[in-house]
Amino acid sequence: MQLLPSSKLYHQGLILLAWLPGIVGLFLFPIIRQAWDRGLLVALLIVTAWAALSLGWGGEERRFKVLLYVLLAANAWVALAALDPLLLWRSVANSALLGGLVAWVSLVDMYVFEGNPWQVRAVGTGHLDHTILASHVMGALGVLLVFLRSDLAPALRRWAWLPACIGYLAFLLMSRSKGPLLAAVCAFAFAALCRPSRLLIAGLAMALALIGAAAVLMPEVVLRGGLSYRPQLLASAYEYLQLAPWVGQGLGAEYLLPVAGLPIEFEHAHNLYLHLAIQLGVIGLLLWLALQAVVLVQAFRRRSTPRGLALCSLIAFAGVSLFTDGMGPWVKPREEWFTVWLPLFLCLCLLAEKCSASADGGQAVIASNEAGGHEA
Repeated sequence: MQLLPSSKLYHQGLILLAWLPGIVGLFLFPIIRQAWDRGLLVALLIVTAWAALSLGWGGEERRFKVLLYVLLAANAWVALAALDPLLLWRSVANSALLGGLVAWVSLVDMYVFEGNPWQVRAVGTGHLDHTILASHVMGALGVLLVFLRSDLAPALRRWAWLPACIGYLAFLLMSRSKGPLLAAVCAFAFAALCRPSRLLIAGLAMALALIGAAAVLMPEVVLRGGLSYRPQLLASAYEYLQLAPWVGQGLGAEYLLPVAGLPIEFEHAHNLYLHLAIQLGVIGLLLWLALQAVVLVQAFRRRSTPRGLALCSLIAFAGVSLFTDGMGPWVKPREEWFTVWLPLFLCLCLLAEKCSASADGGQAVIASNEAGGHEA
């Protein structure tokens, strides 16, 4: 997203490099079919089925294909995790490293070459042209980079990841998006609870101290924009929800939320959970939360590993950041996918590794037995 000029190229790249190879692999390699975790697959299919069913009483029928996009993307992640988990996690870590360096490029381009004043909120390169959603992407990748740096090449683990992380932090600060910043703090706080360490606790204490100092010394910057009409939007969305509280308006249903005193109306609730409730009803929201709970439980069980801890932190970041913006999950691949679907995809990858490890172990036993037979 940071390097491509349009979402069309991004979607075409996903189809060519991920979704189509994943489909081919699903039929050619039994290990991919075995790598799907049955419990998580059932939970995903139930949520997907309810979203599809909601088209029967409202919504936008064109959104049906988006349900297929999610399943194709999930299969692509499972396929790579089953066939080559080391390559998968190395790719995620390297992508996060590259993203942090490109974050510096976007800041230099915006404030140096374009000459924008410092008061202008930062946006990313490529088609990351929405300040808040770009901050969601930057925050999610930054969290992954911190905890997945052991999957980088040895030389990059020593120093290269740190400038990239600072690039993400600089972007979050210059975007002046309070939601993603709060989400980043919550992500590291949750990581410290999951697996306490001196480094995590010290980093969290430093972040809280910096936020406190900024609130005291620069309140006009920290509190800029107040709560951005979020309480009024929540109240307006809650009233709209009462029109069809249990089943919602249907997948992709359009609605407008008025805010008293403003001449404009907002196209969504700026809160993923209320947006889901409006479109899919309380039933759909509960099914979605149940799916997230399954992902969280699986990640928490693996919190002793860097990858499990990375997933725990990403879930915390996503859960908080989506309270302030986001109109997914049923949209074409775009910024929201990094907070809405990436935790699920990475969880599927962690669960698929067991199948991959078993297959590798079986191959090793077979090779050992064959070698023993030849020697005999």
